[in-house]
Amino acid sequence: MKKTFIAAGLAVSLLTTACGSSEKTSYTIHGEIAGIPDSSVVLLSSLTHTSPDTIAEAVVTDGKFEITGVAEEPRAVTLYIKDNYGSKVFMLENADISINGVVKSNEVPDGKLRFDFDEVSVSGSPMTDTYNEKMSGRRMLDSMFMAHQAAYRPLIDKYYEARQNGNSSLVDSIDASEEYNRMRMAEKNLFAAADSIFDASVIADKDDFWGPLLMISQTSYLSAGQRDLYESLSDSAKNSYYGRLVYDELYPVGRPGDKMPEFEAVTIDGTKTGLAALCKDKKYVILDFWASWCGPCRREIPNLKKIYSDFADKGFDIISVSIDKEEKPWINAVENEGLKWVNIRDIDHSIADKYKVSAVPTMYIVDSEGRLVAENLRGEELAAKIKELFQN
Repeated sequence: MKKTFIAAGLAVSLLTTACGSSEKTSYTIHGEIAGIPDSSVVLLSSLTHTSPDTIAEAVVTDGKFEITGVAEEPRAVTLYIKDNYGSKVFMLENADISINGVVKSNEVPDGKLRFDFDEVSVSGSPMTDTYNEKMSGRRMLDSMFMAHQAAYRPLIDKYYEARQNGNSSLVDSIDASEEYNRMRMAEKNLFAAADSIFDASVIADKDDFWGPLLMISQTSYLSAGQRDLYESLSDSAKNSYYGRLVYDELYPVGRPGDKMPEFEAVTIDGTKTGLAALCKDKKYVILDFWASWCGPCRREIPNLKKIYSDFADKGFDIISVSIDKEEKPWINAVENEGLKWVNIRDIDHSIADKYKVSAVPTMYIVDSEGRLVAENLRGEELAAKIKELFQN
């Protein structure tokens, strides 16, 4: 990644040297954006899928602000207004960067403001120009999806209204219609195009930090299906700041065979325990992160109960870790569903944080030593994997 940055900076250096200047070793952001209320705090944060770290901040006066610092390496960042919505993404590099334009805002139901940065531009940052060029495919896809949604909006609204009203006959009628089939086919083609453009953009930059940065920039989250794409990156790309972020997201608790994080918890019956104690004397254990309000989680329970019934006497167990904030819904769900295995409520989300759980259901299969065997299998795949493990 440093080589890429030096190469990008070299061209600038050659030009500036000819004019008698030296390569910049720090950045200064000059902001002048009309529409931001005076005394607002502008924040600069890293672009990530997780909670962003604040790099710098400044107070706005007469629509103007200034931020200075040193960029140790190129970093995609978001500029936004504290306690409000909307942001501007650009590349932070050691340069004199100007951010100019006008923002419009409107109040949303929670009382905060949503700022529209569409008319705000960034200049003085060559890497931002490169980033915007590399993101052109994503912008084209966004336009295509918006057009698709607009074209089928009446049908979509009719379908979901019928579902909300419990009108199953109308739902079935819409589902069987030619227009609905055309919509599904068009949507399938759009997703196929999105996958193709996404993969191609990452592979084109697989040798440096741009590859993993594009994986983050073009998605809201990464899934196990993108691991092969990550593995195609060069070592330099994998070891970059963005390469490490992508790895942590794709392999939240490591690869199969890695030791899973230990935790301490209290079960629903008041017993203090932890992962090592729960795995002791067991051959395999499913660690199931769920919540009482999670529909997919509840739909998976019959499958878990069948697996538990088939293998509990062979050294198998389940640890269900609920992320419910309230105790009563969790207890009711455990009782109503008849969950006979270990049940824990992750009151402060500390266990989920250790396992980097970003959504439920999330499941891990671990062995007697608490080592990862498999992850995020559900339904028939989960049942087949447990059966395979006990046959071996």
